[in-house]
This record gives sequence, C-alpha cells and structure tokens, in this order.
Amino acid sequence: MKISRSTVVLIILTAMSGGYAVSSFAQDVPAGSRVLTPSELKWSESPRAPGVQTAPLVGDPSNPGSYVFRAKYPPHTVNRPHHHPGDEEITVLSGTLYFGDGLAMEPEKTLTLPAGSYIAVPAKTWPFLSTKSEPVELEIRGVGPRANIFAQCLSPHRLTKASS
Repeated sequence: MKISRSTVVLIILTAMSGGYAVSSFAQDVPAGSRVLTPSELKWSESPRAPGVQTAPLVGDPSNPGSYVFRAKYPPHTVNRPHHHPGDEEITVLSGTLYFGDGLAMEPEKTLTLPAGSYIAVPAKTWPFLSTKSEPVELEIRGVGPRANIFAQCLSPHRLTKASS
C-alpha cells in the first residue's frame, strides 16, 4: 500500500498538534503552592476603610505572619494619615495613586504613582493616599498582625498623632 504525500503531511501535522495540545493542559502545582486567577479572588468591603474592597491572597493580616492582599480604591477616595506597626510594601496594579507622608495632608506634595509603581513604607511613619477620577488597585504585603492607627483630626487641616 502506497501512502500519498498529503497523508504523510496530515500525519505529521496531527502528531505535532497533539504534542502542543498535551503541553497546554494544566499542570499540577507543587504542594503548598497557591494559584489564584482574578475570578477566584474573594472581594469584601474593608472593615477599616468604607468603600474599599479587599481580597486576601496569602495569610491573614490580623494574625502574626506574612500576608498579601489586594485592595480596590474607588475614585475620589482619601485615606488620611495613619501608620502600621510593621513595614509594608505596596505595588500599584492599576490606576494612579497619589501618595504622601506626614500629619499634614498636602495634596500638592503627593507623589503621582502610575500602575507598576512600588512603595516600601516603614513602620510607624504617617503615609496618606488618595485617588482622583479613576479607581486604583493595589497589592499590599507585610507581616502581621496589621493595624491601621489613624491620626486624630482636630480640624479639617490640623491633625495630631493618635495614641498607639
């Protein structure tokens, strides 16, 4: 029996595409790994910041140990001066974040941080942040237990350190 050239090409193409199909199947991840797609994130309103949605990725910020979570800030949100007991790292995933430091909220002195920006915030400093006309999504990492200690507002323009 003689095999035509087109049959040979079809057999080769079938074999090659089968190899690609096999390699595109999902693989097992190592034990202890965690893989999440955006649709698997469980968003809920932040107990510390009304209107801000958070989704835990790793750990629990209220407990000792490492944590990573996402936060979605709606447009025109202001997070007044506060501090945390531990260092935090923040990555701007989308939108533009306006970031400042100090007890005086001076919007003209904030840094304009587009998506892809990274911030390392030392413990017990007084950062504040805001959004303007677009929502902002952040990824926040640190070691718990985490707390937000907000500055006391004496008037709209005068703040004082909160007792810790």
